[in-house]
Amino acid sequence: MFFNLFHQYAHVSGSLKNVLSRQIHYITKPIPLLSVHHVLQPLFSDTSNMTKTGACQLLSKKEGQVLEVTIEERMLQLNVYGSYDTETAVFEILRNFKGDLLAIDYDHKRFGWIKPVKERKFV
Repeated sequence: MFFNLFHQYAHVSGSLKNVLSRQIHYITKPIPLLSVHHVLQPLFSDTSNMTKTGACQLLSKKEGQVLEVTIEERMLQLNVYGSYDTETAVFEILRNFKGDLLAIDYDHKRFGWIKPVKERKFV
């Protein structure tokens, strides 16, 4: 359900994109930009800048690995080229900081919560 909503938003235009944008805005919360930037900053040695749209971009290039994080008002985009260790480090930091984030991998059509809610067992 969530995957389809975000996937359609990424691939449509016109009035449908506007409708999907309003739906996404309704079910999402703003991301605390400065707080997320602060907790992720230790992973990034190369560059950190603000874009014209108000998004924050973090970039790190180490030993054949590239890690890029773009933090927008209601979306955090992660691009990793190299090993999964770098991606895992970012997810672990985000899990400890703010666990109610939904991760979506458009290329492999996978998604899941950064910190899943544990199922309660009632006796």
